[in-house]
Amino acid sequence: MKIASIFGSIAHWAGWGSPIGDVSGLQRREPTGPVVSGVQPIPPDHGLQLSAVWSCVTLLAETIASLPIVVYRRDPDGNRTEERGCRVWQVLRAPNANMTPHDFWMAMGLNRFLRGNGYALISRDGTGQLVSLTPLAADQMEVGVVDGDVVYQYYKDGSIYYFKSDKILHWKGLGNGIVGLSTLEYMQATTTELVNAQKNATTMYGNGNQLTGLLMIDQDLNPSQIRQLKERYANLTPVTGSSGDWLHVLPGDMKYQQISMSAADAQLLETRQFGIEEIGRWFGVPSALLNSSGGTAASGLEQIIEGFYRSTIQPLCTGLEQALTKTLLTIEEQETLNCEFKMSALQRANIASRYDSYSKALQNGFMTRNEVRKLENLPTVDGADALTAQNNLVPLDRLGEQTNTDQTPLGDPIKQ
Repeated sequence: MKIASIFGSIAHWAGWGSPIGDVSGLQRREPTGPVVSGVQPIPPDHGLQLSAVWSCVTLLAETIASLPIVVYRRDPDGNRTEERGCRVWQVLRAPNANMTPHDFWMAMGLNRFLRGNGYALISRDGTGQLVSLTPLAADQMEVGVVDGDVVYQYYKDGSIYYFKSDKILHWKGLGNGIVGLSTLEYMQATTTELVNAQKNATTMYGNGNQLTGLLMIDQDLNPSQIRQLKERYANLTPVTGSSGDWLHVLPGDMKYQQISMSAADAQLLETRQFGIEEIGRWFGVPSALLNSSGGTAASGLEQIIEGFYRSTIQPLCTGLEQALTKTLLTIEEQETLNCEFKMSALQRANIASRYDSYSKALQNGFMTRNEVRKLENLPTVDGADALTAQNNLVPLDRLGEQTNTDQTPLGDPIKQ
């Protein structure tokens, strides 16, 4: 059967044909139906207009893009050294002619976190050496299983291109192992609720539509008198750029009555706040990192950031490391080489934590001072290549023994 016919005619049956099912042909990444009726999926450019979605995607993509990635070589004893001479190292530092590494990983992250899949085209020269990596749009990619092999179908400029799995770097999220599930498709109930709340807020507060007060007069006025009264007090318009219709004139004793926020208005604000927290949960980002108004103390925020690194960034980097190692390195190279992010770079902005870890490494003898200086981009110095450790820790059975053998006796005490 031709590949095109499989992609075009595959039918997904209930149950085993779900997005997490094991099926041949086209792989689904969207839910079989909405959990709440009346909601519609929104395209990525619409989803990014929600500040919480933009913040989550930017935070995740920029955090990973800021981490240096290294190719290590392992010797038979398990020691590892940086393999700067291999082609993979060079391409990871210059993915293609148009992008820096930061640009490349931002583009990959945008597709990965919105659509659950990040794709890049792998280009090699005639000898099979890696040449470049070019990100591909997730919305233009279809993934299928043909005779047990994964095939990628890409649409661009009216043409269709087919690639085998060794030509595509595929960074996938939660799914059936072949394709990741689309985050934006699965969170459509949350995004619809937040969009509706934002529409209501715009309608309520935009263009001076929010009723702030009433002006009551002890006699009835004709339309001309009401218009003149509004024009007279137009300079008191509380909202810049709004019309004079904010002032409502009613019969009664002449006085101004302030109208406070109603319970419905307060509920609307709570709904929008809850929507931000919900979107953060979808992306694995704590609300405190989305400029939420929760008011977290500085000490608590540091723990939240550490938890975010461990529970969100670390698993994402692990999956990406394995995809890079599996796809970019040959079977032979994988025996001795692997790609790995330097997670220690997350401490770069926290000088206190960084120096504390250096101090422990030096005092416990598993780093030299020159190794620490290199991490801080400082030149090495003579006499700083030896491992050092504190000597105030001794076995329990040696407590009380004199540790300084060169120490001279104190002699007899001086009599008074």
